[in-house]
Amino acid sequence: MVQRFAILKAKFNPFGGTEKIAVLLAKALTERGIHVDIYTSDPRPWPKILGANLLKVPSIKLTRWLHISSYNKNLNKSLNRNQYLSVLSLEHTSCHTHKRAGGGCHIAWLNRRESSLPIWRRRIMWSDPYHRLILDIERKGFTSPWVKKIIANSKLVKKEVMEFYGVPQEKIAVVYNGVEWEALQRPFLEALMGKEGLRRRMNLDPSAFYFLFVGNGFERKGLGPTIKALRFLPKDVSLLVVGYDKREGNYRKLASELGLQQRVIFYGPQRDVHRFHQVADAFILPTLYDPFSNATLEALAMGLFVITTSDNGCSEVLRPESGIVIDSLNEEAVAEGMKKAISTYKDPKGIRQSVKHLNLENQISKLIEECLT
Repeated sequence: MVQRFAILKAKFNPFGGTEKIAVLLAKALTERGIHVDIYTSDPRPWPKILGANLLKVPSIKLTRWLHISSYNKNLNKSLNRNQYLSVLSLEHTSCHTHKRAGGGCHIAWLNRRESSLPIWRRRIMWSDPYHRLILDIERKGFTSPWVKKIIANSKLVKKEVMEFYGVPQEKIAVVYNGVEWEALQRPFLEALMGKEGLRRRMNLDPSAFYFLFVGNGFERKGLGPTIKALRFLPKDVSLLVVGYDKREGNYRKLASELGLQQRVIFYGPQRDVHRFHQVADAFILPTLYDPFSNATLEALAMGLFVITTSDNGCSEVLRPESGIVIDSLNEEAVAEGMKKAISTYKDPKGIRQSVKHLNLENQISKLIEECLT
């Protein structure tokens, strides 16, 4: 009898981290002789995977509320959990047997977000139909009786699932995100051997100190305090900003008002982030909330010293020689962290080696084992 495994992933973005996990999971499972069904709202963008079926779940895509609500509702109607070894959700769903909580807890994010908002915006946030929908699905997805195991991608997320939803700790496993460690060997060595030349190609000062910031959604990722912190640092210290935010103009204005427009360089979203790793001296992400930042992990795999917060699950893999964890998001605390990063001796090879055990293939195998045991 053929063994079957279901993966729940509504959308497919060829550049998305969760989508990469879904594809690698499907390939690894089919190599074990297990048939895989992927339940998606649109099969067209997905690559063909030998031994895997793409099953379309009807959904209404007019708004994100309608899309998530209709996908989840129709999934509940069409999915028969009993025919599968495991039904692994990589989405906001409530009908799975296993849940990878890669996005953390939405309620934990809203609680952090609330602390930085005026009262009138807090009320709007908590009454927003989208947030109410996600919180309802999240509660069911963590506490339904048919949920066998939750796979958190950090101890931070495990703690939150226990705290907010009362899930017993023995029902939650922790499997950190993975990084394509071997694929980064070549760009890492190129930077190690010729950083000055790489900087000249990008019209950057070969002798300056560059911090790299990578992330979409600048407010949550802490770009504001990072820009303000530059005021307390020497003038030969600059910041490279890679990522998208619809309010980027506000951050450009902030840098200009502080007289830092020449020291904060915005590059927008980039497909090849590694060329920025190659020219940077350190990586900074003072995030308000990140269950486990892939950007931080990739920076470590490229040998960069990291500054981040304890609200980033990836901070759990940092060692004293590979990074600094700060607990405050005010610019003075961020500046102190940046000063330490500048003065600390940095061993790029050692930093890169510190995350070798998080090779993506290893982490995919661990995820599969948690779903099958």
